[in-house]
Amino acid sequence: MKLHFAFSLLALSASAMANIKIQEELYVPGKNPAIVKELVDTGSVIIDHVTSEGFELYGSKGLSRYLDQKNIVHLDMKEMNDKVLADYPTSAQIGQKLQAAAAKYPQIMRLFSIGKSVRGKDLWVMKISDNPAMDEVEPEFKYISSMHGDEITGRELTVALIEEIGQKYGRDPEITNLVNNTEIFIMPSMNPDGSDMKQRANANYVDLNRNFPDMTRDTQSSPNGRQVENQAVMAFQASRQFSLSANFHGGTIVANYPWDSKYDLHPLNDLVKELSVEYAELNPEMRNSDEFPQGVTNGAAWYIVRGGMQDWSYVWHNDLQITVELSHQKWPSYSEIPNFYRNNRDSMVYFMKQIHRGAGFRINRPNVEGVVNIRSANRDLGNFAFKGSEFYKVMPDGDYTFTVQEKNATPKILNLRVQRDMIRPNGNYVQLN
Repeated sequence: MKLHFAFSLLALSASAMANIKIQEELYVPGKNPAIVKELVDTGSVIIDHVTSEGFELYGSKGLSRYLDQKNIVHLDMKEMNDKVLADYPTSAQIGQKLQAAAAKYPQIMRLFSIGKSVRGKDLWVMKISDNPAMDEVEPEFKYISSMHGDEITGRELTVALIEEIGQKYGRDPEITNLVNNTEIFIMPSMNPDGSDMKQRANANYVDLNRNFPDMTRDTQSSPNGRQVENQAVMAFQASRQFSLSANFHGGTIVANYPWDSKYDLHPLNDLVKELSVEYAELNPEMRNSDEFPQGVTNGAAWYIVRGGMQDWSYVWHNDLQITVELSHQKWPSYSEIPNFYRNNRDSMVYFMKQIHRGAGFRINRPNVEGVVNIRSANRDLGNFAFKGSEFYKVMPDGDYTFTVQEKNATPKILNLRVQRDMIRPNGNYVQLN
């Protein structure tokens, strides 16, 4: 059936979907497979968080009117959010909290902005390390939250995590050991405009998690034509050596692992599923989910996402990433945030420690680039580009042979072992001349 509302005029291609204007945010309770299929087939809407209780629906003006015409019950999520927002900090107040933490713990924290939002707000990142002003050769870990502005729980939890790390460094052996041997980067809010506007999209009404390069349609990771928030994260990622990350969302409670954009198994499927299960295992509500066995799901098996950050991070940057959905309500009562932090705190710390389930090398000459092939006894993991004279990869436990090939040089052969629950001083690196 032809859809008679404004957003049906959008092109049906995946590239058009990356630029859908999100001007209406609706929740459709119950199971409506026929209308879901009809809407998906148009390519004109974004469907998210599909559960047995209902699904979220995002599109341009006219979407609500169309559902009314079809007698489809729906709720306005922005109106729902408005009822619980009074106690939440603004983006400016979040920035002040981060500045206060950086000032209080300068020996381990450095706050910097990787760019500006559409409305000119800083995109803050906190670096946490024992030498935060130095660029050390250590495994690099990243948390990003709230790329959907209305999924606010992760913003509050990452700020709480930053504050706890500052308070416990030097007193708690687990925290101290992690900080001393890791470079940790935490971005509490990728979409401050959306949070202040109480909406999913950025100030241009674009879904930032449909705006990254996508391996099913893009041949290169180009920032051209993308939203400024995406461009900032893309440049930041390209400047670092991240090898394990998570991004925080809300709308249900589950740990989601790649791929998001296709049904094929991820090259490290067993490992990334294991990491997701381990995150969920330490979170009572996630672990005991009735909706998701073991509290986890494969992304594509749940629903397809094109242009998402999770797949992009690995395909173009060798950064293994999962997506963690933290709360059934996107804007839970602010008084509930401490309980969400208690439920996720151990998972968040444990997941950061898993950056040390990997191995790499450092070349003692500046700006060396090349390719490394990685093999285990059972498989060839493939070839991976490296830059900046260093390389590190999170991998399953075991013994590996690295064949390091610089341009116009004889290959170097390295034998490395990956072991879980072992944080080596400054990471599991081999130094090369």
